[in-house]
Amino acid sequence: MNYSLQAGFLCNANWAIHRNSSQLSTIFLVISGINVALSITATLGNALILVALHKKSTLNPPSKLFLRCLAISDLCVGLVVQPVVVVSLLAAVNHRWRLCRVSEILWYSLGMMLTSFSLATLIAISVDRLFALLLGIRYRQVVTMKRARSLVPIFLFISITGCVLQHTHLVTFLAYNTLVWFLWLVTSIYCYARIYLVLRNHIQAQVIPQGQPSQTSPLNLSRYKKTVSTSLWLFVAMMFCYLPLGGVLIVGTLLELSGFLVVTNFLTMTLLYLNSSLNPLLYCWKIREVRNAVKEILQNVRFRKLRRDKKTNRLRDRKSHSRYPELTQDTPQDVTLSQVESRGLEQVRPSDLTHFK
Repeated sequence: MNYSLQAGFLCNANWAIHRNSSQLSTIFLVISGINVALSITATLGNALILVALHKKSTLNPPSKLFLRCLAISDLCVGLVVQPVVVVSLLAAVNHRWRLCRVSEILWYSLGMMLTSFSLATLIAISVDRLFALLLGIRYRQVVTMKRARSLVPIFLFISITGCVLQHTHLVTFLAYNTLVWFLWLVTSIYCYARIYLVLRNHIQAQVIPQGQPSQTSPLNLSRYKKTVSTSLWLFVAMMFCYLPLGGVLIVGTLLELSGFLVVTNFLTMTLLYLNSSLNPLLYCWKIREVRNAVKEILQNVRFRKLRRDKKTNRLRDRKSHSRYPELTQDTPQDVTLSQVESRGLEQVRPSDLTHFK
């Protein structure tokens, strides 16, 4: 199955004549519903994470920058890419081919660019954690914010290049993406393997003669292990969501176009976008500072809502006083103004009115 043919299948009116339109339409509607739900969770979750990262400054600045880049990428997936996916699928179901083609081009372009940028950011996080282990006290001198920021436009350039090649030269696009993604995966696997070996050797050398000082603080080592665990969980979650789509694309290049393969492609794409909703959960689970900041934000939102409700009730009571001024003196606890307002002045019992004299 040719990749360009697969990309144009959804909005191909000629191919649509030969397909089981009722069955595929139902599948597309289900996929649309899933993407709507994931779009909401990805948008709200990553917006919350960005606010939490802005509040807390205890994280290492370069690591914090890369986490922000990853959260922004995931936010764009939920805010832009997945709504465009829904528009494309619904346009195909309703045979709006022009709208379908435009939205599909936008979907594939932004989706490819953001997924490549997210993967590059995770690779940068793994390299950053390896440098933190190997460089020791020289880490802050070598890994500076200026150097970390310089990587962001490089990642964007690599991602945009792959996006452009997708629409200009298919063979070059496949070769370029395969090479870049392979190098990134090998780099990340090497970093985590090296970190594991260094930490294992350090633990084995932990038996130090009495009176000889240890070169590494147990507290710093414990904190470092937590940061490595966080980045490793993010990497594993991304591989879990990304690899099925890669497998479908590889199989698709060897087989003829079929409805089953295309539907499987859309399902694996939805799994890929699920990663944007999973990452905020991993941040809250593995990073205590982010988790506490998110709790504080949610508590503030709830407190403001309670204050707003209280203010609304106070204004409503004032309005009730203005409507029934003769009932505002010495109101007993068993007859409230809100009850008088709801029952009407003419329906108040005489025994109740005696309390207001």
